[in-house]
Amino acid sequence: MIDYFALALTHVLIVIALLRILVRPDLDREDLVTADEVAEPKTGRRDARHARRNRKSTDDA
Repeated sequence: MIDYFALALTHVLIVIALLRILVRPDLDREDLVTADEVAEPKTGRRDARHARRNRKSTDDA
């Protein structure tokens, strides 16, 4: 038999979470993004290694 209390509890918690997300004031505001966040993306160590390897191969040629 289905445990209706557990089923209702999980659905109520999901609805509460959705309502809390939807009433956030910064949900539809794009002016809160800073210029640093929009600037060029950060490169990781892997990208830096590839860039160094590519520079070495073009210097050798």
